[in-house]
Amino acid sequence: MRPTTSLLRHCTRAARGAAVVALALLLGAPAQGPARAAGADAAPTWERAQVALPRELTGQRPILGLMADAEVLAALQRIPPAPRAAVVLLMHGCNGIGIEETNARLFLLEQGYAVFMPDSFARPGRQSNCATTIGATALAPIAPSLRLDEIDYALGQLARLPFVDRVFLAGSSEGGQAVASLAHSPLPLAGIVVLSWHCQGREAFAGIQAPPEVPVLAIIGDDDPWYRARPGRHCGQVFEGRPAAQSIVLPGSGHSIFSAADPGNAQRARAAIADFLKAH
Repeated sequence: MRPTTSLLRHCTRAARGAAVVALALLLGAPAQGPARAAGADAAPTWERAQVALPRELTGQRPILGLMADAEVLAALQRIPPAPRAAVVLLMHGCNGIGIEETNARLFLLEQGYAVFMPDSFARPGRQSNCATTIGATALAPIAPSLRLDEIDYALGQLARLPFVDRVFLAGSSEGGQAVASLAHSPLPLAGIVVLSWHCQGREAFAGIQAPPEVPVLAIIGDDDPWYRARPGRHCGQVFEGRPAAQSIVLPGSGHSIFSAADPGNAQRARAAIADFLKAH
């Protein structure tokens, strides 16, 4: 049994190595050599990103997987450079990729968009910044800066994909705070979708930092524990000077949007997001 086990492990390592090489070649970076100077520690979050590619781009069938998967890499290479398309960069919440994020990814795929969702917890030693069961925050104060670094890194990688011409930023909870806090992008921003975040943070994490002409859609439940912590506050209160911004507060909904307990609220949110994507 030992030789067989050893051979299996060797083959697994070889397959991983081949995937890393293919990923580097696809994105125009060397497979070996010095790490990226800025945000190099964000690289694992991109390599472990969950990806969804619609049939509108693949020309065959939808593909779900991780960025480093051979099937995903091959599909990305097959996508023609024209016509170029908008994609969605989706940022998960403080506890990582869960049912809310999974539902969001599948919904966006159904709308015909390629979706890329970096995994912040692929970082070695990454700690959660919150405990949703007790409403605790600031458990890992560096987390908001890490999330911005991950967006910067992911946008840099997306800019190397020939078929990408613009990007929607979407995020839930801590991910919503992150997309709301991004000020600059190497790709044109088609729009920003802020979910389960009130835009009432502190200092650099307050309001919407993107240029005022960037369209914004914000959705939160009025029974969201973080919303209740700042009673009556929501993103719409910081939309002054933003002609293409909309804030929706769902009555009776908690922290989940796509998987809201009230099916009517979940449908209202999905319809609003679909309309927003189509409009921009």
